[in-house]
Amino acid sequence: MRKNEKQLNICLNEQGIDTASETAQKWMNEAGVAHDDVLRIRLALEELLDDIRRHYGQPVNAELSFRKRIGSSLLQIRYEGDRFDPSAPSGDEVEDLTQFLLTEIGTQPYYRLKEGTNELLFRIPSRKLTPEVLMLICIAAGIAVGLAGSLIPSGIRTGIIDFGLSFLSGGFLNLLNTFIGLMIFLSVVNGICGIGNAAALGRIGKKMMLRYIAITFVLGLVYTIAGYFSFPLHNGSGAGGSQIHAVLELIFGLLPSNPVKPFLEGNTPQIVLLAVLIGTILVLMGNKAEHVRILFAELSLLVMRCISVVCILLPVYIFSSLVIQLWTGGPDLFLRFWKPLVLCIVICALSMVVYFVITCVRLKVKPDILLPKLIPDFLIGLSTSSSAAALASSMEINEKKLGIDASFTRMASPIGVIIFPATSTLMFVLIAGFLAESYGMHANIAWWITMWIASSLLSMSQPPVAGGVISCLSILLMQLSIPQEGLPAAVALAMLMDFFCTAARIFILHLEMSLQANNMHLINLDIFRQEL
Repeated sequence: MRKNEKQLNICLNEQGIDTASETAQKWMNEAGVAHDDVLRIRLALEELLDDIRRHYGQPVNAELSFRKRIGSSLLQIRYEGDRFDPSAPSGDEVEDLTQFLLTEIGTQPYYRLKEGTNELLFRIPSRKLTPEVLMLICIAAGIAVGLAGSLIPSGIRTGIIDFGLSFLSGGFLNLLNTFIGLMIFLSVVNGICGIGNAAALGRIGKKMMLRYIAITFVLGLVYTIAGYFSFPLHNGSGAGGSQIHAVLELIFGLLPSNPVKPFLEGNTPQIVLLAVLIGTILVLMGNKAEHVRILFAELSLLVMRCISVVCILLPVYIFSSLVIQLWTGGPDLFLRFWKPLVLCIVICALSMVVYFVITCVRLKVKPDILLPKLIPDFLIGLSTSSSAAALASSMEINEKKLGIDASFTRMASPIGVIIFPATSTLMFVLIAGFLAESYGMHANIAWWITMWIASSLLSMSQPPVAGGVISCLSILLMQLSIPQEGLPAAVALAMLMDFFCTAARIFILHLEMSLQANNMHLINLDIFRQEL
């Protein structure tokens, strides 16, 4: 064994695979690999090892090794037997998921047959600045330069904006808007196809996902009502009949005149309606449309990757846009951030309390027993603003401390992180209401209904890439006719809100899964009510 190399000999049965994945996670954490990358690699590693086990049809002896290198780390799996590459494309849904997880990290396993032994190697990139930290740095730099603008002559400031900063910010938005409509469309289509995939999800999976979606819209309505009273926008001209007419226009405006126009105009409700229609038809067609479903899934990966590449320019956009905002409008807008921030914290806290009380009453558990089990994940979300960072510990808490059946939590936790955003909807509502109030906009009932629908849909379709929030905020502002000049302030506000919103979302997801598992008789209430 080489210096600084760690090794583990295992037998690739179910217990051995669990041991290998846990050990690999421990090694990567000790080496300082990014937390999100550790989680993705562990999930991918489990699937690859399980493929090896299933291929040989019997337990196989294997060697797992890990070595820290300059600029990267190397994770290696060696196993005996005939030539078999578990990372080779097979058209399997699980294999597609594995490839997606590894692509998100920026690595792919390398397979070789060396001296009669199969070898699979992962080259893991070293930890870099997280997108959240990088954006916070750019926000701070943009605010600093913007506030220093008073020291620069107005003529020079105008020239810098007209011939430099405006091109940078405008070019980024043009690139981003190119893919936003496709991203929303493909996310909804693939989501519906997943609900209809009985082999993959079964009856329990369908009920779980439909409940997630339904509660997201219910919470979205509650948060929209809270926003209505928190931001008293001036009503449009007239009321009564004109309000009803505006609502009817909104409903019938969902019907597109042709399949291309919604994408050209960026009309999100129409794009979603098309996606729901096509997704439902694909489900009804069953196996006859299997190739089309696979095509949509692959196109979704392509669009996500395109958005990820475009968002490399996100720090430049944030910096230039904030400077423009402060040089032209002054700091007044940023000084009023306290109102939406306070509202966010208060409403999130109330949401957690209500959900917590309902869970305690329905499952007959004492609050002082349940609360300590949920606090660790809440603190992870509060400190990282990342649901993915808490996913591994969330699944462990669900299984070992809340007594939720492992088969349910391993399906419901990852899916819930995506389609049960809960407090993310609140963040969109508060940001839009704050900007509309700041710009002195008029809003009728139809505007608030649009707010409810758009914020609920966008919270469930936010792309899991750096800058995913900015994609959704750009769409939201467009749908509500809020000036795009407010987007930099919206991004800065979202960054601040996201820490508490994420913590509240993780807290509520634990409670929601406990309620669902109880309804489906998939929870051990003795463990749930047991004191730590």
